[in-house]
Amino acid sequence: MKKIVDFDLVTETTTKDVTGQSVPGTPTTTTCIGSLDSVYQNEFYKAEQAGIRPQGVIEMSSFDYGGQAKLKLGSMEYTIYRTRDKGTDRIELYFGERVGN
Repeated sequence: MKKIVDFDLVTETTTKDVTGQSVPGTPTTTTCIGSLDSVYQNEFYKAEQAGIRPQGVIEMSSFDYGGQAKLKLGSMEYTIYRTRDKGTDRIELYFGERVGN
């Protein structure tokens, strides 16, 4: 059963210091609304093989998604490991936690 949730998309930027090294910048967040659902068993199996512990899928407006690699739901931050375009203006974000390193 889908549940409507507020979540934050996390944008991480990098800058160069005086020596040309990449330095992580301050992450910024954009609050969005979407419908949260659990992943199917097949998706769970594929993600586990890739070293990811899937937590769910959020369907949202594709106009609000800018290619971010992380999202924050409640107090937890997750990796977006896969997206799926659902048509003209909807996208699914599959998210979870990296396992291991």
